[in-house]
Amino acid sequence: MSAWMRVSQWRQWLVLYPLVMLITVVLLILWIAVAFALHSTDRDAGAVALNYVLVGVIVTAGLLVIHPAMYRWQWHIERKRRAGELPPDGAMPAYGSEIAAPAPRIDWPWPYRLRHGLARLLTVAALLFFFMPYRNQTAIARFLSTHSAGRASAGSLAGLIFFYLPFCVMAVLIGALTWRQAKRRDAGLLSERESLLLEAETTWLFSFGAAVIIVIFLCHFAGGMITAFMV
Repeated sequence: MSAWMRVSQWRQWLVLYPLVMLITVVLLILWIAVAFALHSTDRDAGAVALNYVLVGVIVTAGLLVIHPAMYRWQWHIERKRRAGELPPDGAMPAYGSEIAAPAPRIDWPWPYRLRHGLARLLTVAALLFFFMPYRNQTAIARFLSTHSAGRASAGSLAGLIFFYLPFCVMAVLIGALTWRQAKRRDAGLLSERESLLLEAETTWLFSFGAAVIIVIFLCHFAGGMITAFMV
């Protein structure tokens, strides 16, 4: 990120524009391939295939890209907090507005590696199971339409379901996973390495939770566009 931010804006666009075009072409090819693979002649066959492609890409590639970026940014904010560089009102700099140094290298013990692997695997499986079936996307759109009084109300309800609810669940899970070590740290029973490991694990979990919430929003947004304009 630091090298990218030092590059002039026109060079950034010179890289981004072909990259966006390439991604668009790849998605179109995947869409056509999935549509042919499904052998469906239904009226919504194109919508079904597009939902498969977009949700699959968002969940798998999205987590791989967003989580490391959020993890690095969380460490950047923590460094600024320790250095007393954050404003007194606690306002955080906008994501990507500053150059972030790489996150510290952590020698993760195998139980942590196993937990991280299971978290990724179970999260990807759950998101694909929930958002990939087209009937689930139509059911979500129908639910939001039925239980809201208009577009603004539907947006508030979607925010409650796809942001605040996952946020609360993530916060409870993270608290449960780190509570014991946090109590030991507060009692002064952790070594310097164990304290660093606890901080890294907490940062990893919160950044992973943030990445998951972003992916959930993107999957919902993609499904909402497909069900609204392709049926």
